[in-house]
Amino acid sequence: MVGFSLMESLNNLIKSKIGGTLREELDKRKSEIQNRLGSGMYLVQIYPHEVRWTPNVPYQHVIAYEVESFGEIPNGMIYYTLPAGRFIKIVHQGAESQLGSTYDYINSTYGVRPIDIEYWNDIHKLEREDAQIDIYIPAI
Repeated sequence: MVGFSLMESLNNLIKSKIGGTLREELDKRKSEIQNRLGSGMYLVQIYPHEVRWTPNVPYQHVIAYEVESFGEIPNGMIYYTLPAGRFIKIVHQGAESQLGSTYDYINSTYGVRPIDIEYWNDIHKLEREDAQIDIYIPAI
């Protein structure tokens, strides 16, 4: 994957709207990414294992496109390789602003995880009621 990475808490991310800003910036610069696969974008959320996660604990966010292979990494971007493993796919149907209820279900059903992955097929339609966000969590 090639894109942007930042360390931030969920509360600060929501307040600053930096995630949306980076998502839009990545969309504008997608032509710079060599060997890009498809048009969908990923959000990888990597949680710290040394502390119990809360919405105030910073964790790593990777907003990126999947690539077939790494070419030259564009200025200001990073590359990231997903850890190998099996994942469970959970589909969120509805606006991104309603995603909290889907994560409440995931958290109560599957508990603490080291990583979550979201796939956004079209970032320009995320607030529509017919939007779909695919969420992948480790199958432990």
